[in-house]
Amino acid sequence: MHFLSLLADNLSGAFITFAGFVFALTVVVFIHEMGHFLVARWCGVTVTTFSIGFGKELWAFVDKHGTRWRVAAIPAGGYVKFLDDENAASMPDRSALDEMSEEQKKGSFQLKPVWQRAAVVAAGPIANFILAIAIFACFFWAMGVNRIEPRADYIVPDGPAAQAGFKAGDKIVSINGREITDFSQINETVWTSPGRTLEFVVQRGGQDTTIAVEPRLIERNDYIAGRHQRPSIGIRYAIDPVVAGVVVGGPADQAGFKTGDVVVRMDGQPISDFNQLQAIVKGSNGRELDVLVKRGDAEIPLKVTPKMTSPGKRAADPAPRPLIGVQSSGEPLFSRHEYVGMGEAVSLGADRTWGIITGTLSYIGDIFAGRQSAEQIGGAVRIADAAGKFAELGFTQLVLFTAFISVSIGLINLFPIPVLDGGHLAFYAIEAVTGRPVNEDIQEFSFRVGLALILMLMMLGFYNDLGILARWFSWLV
Repeated sequence: MHFLSLLADNLSGAFITFAGFVFALTVVVFIHEMGHFLVARWCGVTVTTFSIGFGKELWAFVDKHGTRWRVAAIPAGGYVKFLDDENAASMPDRSALDEMSEEQKKGSFQLKPVWQRAAVVAAGPIANFILAIAIFACFFWAMGVNRIEPRADYIVPDGPAAQAGFKAGDKIVSINGREITDFSQINETVWTSPGRTLEFVVQRGGQDTTIAVEPRLIERNDYIAGRHQRPSIGIRYAIDPVVAGVVVGGPADQAGFKTGDVVVRMDGQPISDFNQLQAIVKGSNGRELDVLVKRGDAEIPLKVTPKMTSPGKRAADPAPRPLIGVQSSGEPLFSRHEYVGMGEAVSLGADRTWGIITGTLSYIGDIFAGRQSAEQIGGAVRIADAAGKFAELGFTQLVLFTAFISVSIGLINLFPIPVLDGGHLAFYAIEAVTGRPVNEDIQEFSFRVGLALILMLMMLGFYNDLGILARWFSWLV
């Protein structure tokens, strides 16, 4: 019976993972290829095939322009094929031109001006960026924006910020001369600056103080990304110390905690931030803690003994640690929620998209500079795993993940690697400068090199994803 229960749970999880992966990838691929398709049609290029997926055809129809729209069995991408393409990677088939009639040549992609060919190729990644901006903009417009004051309310002991001289309550004014107005900007800067010294200007007691601090790679273990390293300086914003929930049967439940209690004091220390509570519990070593909570107008003393517990697989850090079984509201103490108009929402969506692009490029640069490892490079397995986890969190989160993947796929396709869109654009740039196409033999050799690079990248991603595969099938052991 236990095996059957495990089987049912894992089949359910596998279905959610597969459905989330197919949804995210299908939407992103469809929009990408639609970008190519629409601009190609606008330029008068004959499109013979629009395919979602590869392999055996499951469903298809032919439109009035002669384009075959198909859905194939392997949902791992898609392509748009032009009349004079040799294959789905859009390698030019020069021999096909010799067999075309003059009427057919009017729809030839290879015979179009270089600017039109470049526009068709660039339209795919641009469509991905537009999709991401649209999703983020709709989210901001519907949900509003939670603007968190850029304050260092909690300083992690012995962290880079503590060692550099940060004090609890410092308000960050700027980093390396860039004005900071929201805590998210601090994270964006720190996460893309491993091994670099950052100059913080903080406001303390009405005066500005300059503090130099170098982010340090800290190992994290979170629900979505798993175990990885991320640059950190060790500061957090204050979180309301209210008990948003009590785990039934846990130490806090047994001690008499109630939802809505506000923790005033713990282990003799005044509590004004949920981060302080977590730090005391983490360092308790299992000893009993005296707690004072405010419930309504009354202050109630309680005693609780933390217990080594896993907070659950969906926690930010699912690793077992001393816990008392209370849930945080996660509400920042110093923040304001604002609803924005569509214009500002689009601007915020563009900023979020640009942040993903710059963050990705920074990470790649840090890999080559030796400041970060390549452990976060993943393939289809990692995308599927993340899609399944976001799907479990709700459809809205899956859609936001789709926006993130859309940016990533759009950016990767712009890399100047033959076979990818960026490789084609590089050839067109050379053609525009020299006035003639790149030699066919050089193009063919470059495509083979590009394919080899892509295969090596896929192998690296698969190697990094072996831990995920092991976790997927660990229930069988």
